[in-house]
Amino acid sequence: MPVDFAKLLNDLGLSPTETRVYLASMKLGPTSVQDIAKVAKLSRTATYDVIASLQERGLMSTFERGKKNYFSAEDPERAVAYFKNRVVDLGEKIETFTRSLSEIKMLSGGERPAVRFFEGREALHALFADLVSVQPKELLELSNIDAAYSDLDPKVLLEARKALDETRVKIKMLHKGELRNPRPGAEYCRLLPEFGDFNGEIWIYENRVAFVQFTGKMMAVIIESKGFADMARTLFRAAWSLCSAQPFRK
Repeated sequence: MPVDFAKLLNDLGLSPTETRVYLASMKLGPTSVQDIAKVAKLSRTATYDVIASLQERGLMSTFERGKKNYFSAEDPERAVAYFKNRVVDLGEKIETFTRSLSEIKMLSGGERPAVRFFEGREALHALFADLVSVQPKELLELSNIDAAYSDLDPKVLLEARKALDETRVKIKMLHKGELRNPRPGAEYCRLLPEFGDFNGEIWIYENRVAFVQFTGKMMAVIIESKGFADMARTLFRAAWSLCSAQPFRK
């Protein structure tokens, strides 16, 4: 299959007009700007501008012969060297950009929530893995325990929980249904039936809010946003106060 040199040069970083002028010049050899413009299908003025750009990159040169200026494309080997140098230079700039990420984020106009979505058994493990990676001091949960143990394999649930050192996290859970395998040191408050029904869980930790759905294929959505987490945390604490005021808590 023949090589599409125009596309290749575009992919390597030349603009479409630069590519047209470079290939026209390569085809014509040393010639006038008028001839290059004609083959490249550009105006003379535009061709002069593009030639100047290519000369700055070392991809074209000019010389005078009999009071007339001639332009020619440099050998393809020169173009290869130029593109290789660009790769090295780009790599250095990427490294500088990476080292400056924290400073760049400070310039950002407000927080942009990051949302991640998981399905199936991966969802549960991904949720606990994210929890462990954040190492929160507090975990607030809203859970329908009966639904969790009805729709999930209890062994899988307990295995996923092992990823978290629960002695290092202050845990509070608002729950429907009967407690199973309570965590040592955690606080629980059982919701009254009139609070409504739901089938899943909500987790609030650090700058995250996670929603889990048990029915059908298990799904988990993790939203990384301090604003959303603060709002959810406020609602949880209000609900905890109401729940704690009821005659029974577990």
